[in-house]
This record gives sequence, structure tokens and C-alpha cells, in this order.
Amino acid sequence: MNAYCARQSVDMKAIAFLFDGRRLRAEQTPDELEMEDGDEIDAMLHQTGGCLPSA
Repeated sequence: MNAYCARQSVDMKAIAFLFDGRRLRAEQTPDELEMEDGDEIDAMLHQTGGCLPSA
């Protein structure tokens, strides 16, 4: 996580890391997550909003 954020020049607090649809914590290990070779972790930018203003 730290390496990804450093390469992307992004604050770690601005990214949500997901594996199998679940948000990851920095202290979790691949063994804890039961990851296998070829598994991928998604990195998503946090977004605010998403609703339309009422008319």
C-alpha cells in the first residue's frame, strides 16, 4: 500500500484498497486474506458526493 501510494504520489488516506470487495487495513497480510498467486488488490480514490441536488 505504501509503495503504491509513493509511486502514484498520493496520500494513503486518499485511497481505499479492496480485495474481494472488502476494504483492507494496512496491517493485514496476504495469508490473513487467503490470497493466492494472481489475486489482485483494487485501489480506488475516495469520492465525495454522488447524489443529484433536489429540484
